[in-house]
Amino acid sequence: MARKAGKDRGITQRKGREGWWVRLYANGRERWHRCDTKSQAKALYGRLKADIREGKYFPEKFSSGKDITLRAWMNRCLEGSTNRGIENERRYGRRWSLLLGKRLITEITTEDLRRVQAKMRTRLRPRPADASKDSEPERQWSDATINRHFTFLRHVLMLAVKDGKLTRNPVSSVKFLPEVRRTRFLSDEELFQLEQIMPPAAWKLVAFAIETGMRREEQFQLRWDQIDLEAGVATIPLPKGGKTRHVPLSEGAKDILRSLDSFVRSPWVFPSPKFPLQSWNPQSFVNHFYSPYLQKVGIEGVCWHTLRHTAASRRVMAGVDLVSVKEILGHRDIQTTLRYSHLSPGHLQEAVNKGSLTRTVTKTVTSAPADKSNRDVEWSQVTEIVER
Repeated sequence: MARKAGKDRGITQRKGREGWWVRLYANGRERWHRCDTKSQAKALYGRLKADIREGKYFPEKFSSGKDITLRAWMNRCLEGSTNRGIENERRYGRRWSLLLGKRLITEITTEDLRRVQAKMRTRLRPRPADASKDSEPERQWSDATINRHFTFLRHVLMLAVKDGKLTRNPVSSVKFLPEVRRTRFLSDEELFQLEQIMPPAAWKLVAFAIETGMRREEQFQLRWDQIDLEAGVATIPLPKGGKTRHVPLSEGAKDILRSLDSFVRSPWVFPSPKFPLQSWNPQSFVNHFYSPYLQKVGIEGVCWHTLRHTAASRRVMAGVDLVSVKEILGHRDIQTTLRYSHLSPGHLQEAVNKGSLTRTVTKTVTSAPADKSNRDVEWSQVTEIVER
């Protein structure tokens, strides 16, 4: 008997259930497998029928959830996450959902990911949903941003490997893009321009970032019960490194905290203007305050993390040693802090001159008496310095 028009053998939609379902019989038992789309269901049905014919169909391998889509698996991985960077991870997850979310994780190949990587390099980044047209212009994906997306996907799929849902991670064969390490920091003139044009309440968040050197999520998730003004310390319970760290508060940072009225109306140091019982969404602040005012004064090549670079750079240029800067910023590795060792040529020149032999000789000669015998004694001292 001929099948009804529009009907496909072995696939159907089930009442009250989402997606498309593959139905087949093996060893006298009915088996069901869910897919997100009809095309996925058709492909899976054909593959499973071939496995049955060849004696390679083992239903138990599906009981562990190997037929899960990337979107569903990412959602499962992000459920209940307490990672301080969860907002970034959710953003990466949303973009991967648009790109490959309906694919079964077992069907994602390295070649697919290389094509996505190439597409990212030639396409504009999607504008944030809550950004106004004038607040953030469309721009191309940076190599660093692309790498962050692939780092997230690599971690998610590695969890699938550990859980037995994948035999290998397809991201492991994708070559990451070379990144240009930037240590852009704001000059005193740029900071002055920004302070003059920004609303005072918004400027306090920028100034606090420079005073403390906190990461964006650390600052915007900061609660009043983590602040000890008397001791001058802010305690970050779950920083990037996964260990509690204590951020010393400068006098400038303490002055900013004392000027805030959020203490009486919110548990958050920087609460949402509309919903005080919620923390201020950092991306919303960047989209509506930080980026627009940077554009107005013509400051380019700057993101929120630039404030952290600025905090470190100002301390190094003020003579703070790199080990202390490492502790203030919470770097796990001194190599990360060493990026600030080069800084501006003027400060390097001054540092070199402080230990210059020419300066020592010049100072000795300039202060030497006119008497020749004494002058010989002074030069013998110089020789002794050189020989050391």
